[in-house]
Amino acid sequence: MAAIKKKWTGSVLAAFLAFFLILAFVPFQKNYVFVRNDTDTITAYLPLEEASFQIKYTHTIHRSDVLESYKVLKDNSLVATGLVYEDFSIGMPSDAAEGETFSERNGKYHITNMARKMADFRLFIGDVDADLFFLTASDEIDLKKTLERGQSYTVRVQRLSFIQQLKGVNLNEQEIAS
Repeated sequence: MAAIKKKWTGSVLAAFLAFFLILAFVPFQKNYVFVRNDTDTITAYLPLEEASFQIKYTHTIHRSDVLESYKVLKDNSLVATGLVYEDFSIGMPSDAAEGETFSERNGKYHITNMARKMADFRLFIGDVDADLFFLTASDEIDLKKTLERGQSYTVRVQRLSFIQQLKGVNLNEQEIAS
C-alpha cells in the first residue's frame, strides 16, 4: 500500500512539474510588445484585450496632434487603418493613397479606408517634451513616461510566455523610464 501511495505521489508531482513548465515556457497570451532596437530585448508589453489601438502624438515640427489607427489581424500582423492630422507640414501626407479616402472635417485632415499591412513598425521615443500615447479602448499609456527617451523600439503583437513576461514590464503595472 505504501509503495502505491509513493508511486501515486510521484506521478502527481511529475504532472504538476510538467504543467508548471508548460505554463512558464509556452507562449500563450497575445501582447502588444515593445522591443528595444539596440538590444533586441523585450522592454515592455501590454496584454492584448482589443484588436485595435491608436498612437497619438504631437508632431515635433509643426506641434499639432496626429492620431494613427491600427488593427491587429489573426496572424498578429498590423494594419494601419486611419490617420487624422492638422497640418500638411514635413512628414504628413497631402493626399490619400489608392483606395483610401481623404477628407477635411473641423479643421483636421482624415485618411480612412487605409489597409497598409505590416508585421511591425518602429517607434522613436524622442527626447522632446511632446505627447506620445498608446491608446486602446481601456488603456491610455504615456510612452514618454514608460519607455526611455532617445531610444527606438519595434512595436509588434506576439504571444509571450510567463518567463518572457518576467523580462519585460507590463505597461499596465508600472513605469520603466529613467
